[in-house]
Amino acid sequence: MSKLHRFIYLNFIFSAGIFAQSAWAPYQRQLWVRPVATHSEYDSAYLARSFAKYDDNVRISAGALVLEYGITDRLTVDFSSGFGKLGRHRIFDRFGGLQQTPESPDKYGVLDSRLGVRYKLVDEYDSKYFWMPTISVRVGGIKKGDYDRNPQSLGDGASGGEANVYFAKDFNTWGLGTLGDIGYRKRENPVPDDILYYGALYKKFLENFFLTIGGRGQIGQGGYAYADPRQEPPFNYYNTRTPDLIPGVNLFDIWVKDERPAWGRKETFHNFEIGLGFSDSYGNFYNVFYSQTYAGYNTAKLQTVGFAANIPFNL
Repeated sequence: MSKLHRFIYLNFIFSAGIFAQSAWAPYQRQLWVRPVATHSEYDSAYLARSFAKYDDNVRISAGALVLEYGITDRLTVDFSSGFGKLGRHRIFDRFGGLQQTPESPDKYGVLDSRLGVRYKLVDEYDSKYFWMPTISVRVGGIKKGDYDRNPQSLGDGASGGEANVYFAKDFNTWGLGTLGDIGYRKRENPVPDDILYYGALYKKFLENFFLTIGGRGQIGQGGYAYADPRQEPPFNYYNTRTPDLIPGVNLFDIWVKDERPAWGRKETFHNFEIGLGFSDSYGNFYNVFYSQTYAGYNTAKLQTVGFAANIPFNL
């Protein structure tokens, strides 16, 4: 496998993909240093089976650093973390200020950190079968960041673990190839588990440029809908107000706050991604990319632009 090919098959977005790994990995005693910067915005969201449009844009900016080190040609250890900002916004401000939500101030915090080990099961360049892809597996842990996670945040706000299977294949024809992964992530209660997926095709042209088109997503495996349960049968039939003992207090307000926080909702999203990369003569790879959410459940309709670089060092 050429030096060029080893650094190009990486795509990133804020959220699930900012710390993305691939089936290809550093060789023994090689360190990959990957800085990533993203900016995301949304003014609408998929709220359960409904769609809401907001009065203000919510802006999210993040910077991250991913380190990957080859212990052997097949065994890799990785670490990633970063810092982000959730910009000031007011979702609703209507009727001359008579109906509005409180303004959310700028929020800052360390992103979720990840530590993992990846093993290359099959290397397509060592296989005697021309159709054989590169296949790698990874297991890792997640340490939650220190951001404020209410009412929305820079991450899931829960520690946990994850496992992934990665595949990649250079077709060696017309500069075409494919790459992708599927994974499972488990976090602390009440954050639900998730199935993660990614798949893309790439095209090499003009020797050093690469166009990548694909999709990335998350499928929530638990949790609950966005709506307050008082709006849904059978809970809407109960009078849960507590007269005399606690005047003006609704028991459901307490239950929703403690037992159904925002980070316990089921979240599903499906994103379209496109990226343009360039590899220089030193083996460094640079990538600009765009991502757009086109379907989801309890998730923002997010637009993301970003830049990533992959810089190899032989130690």
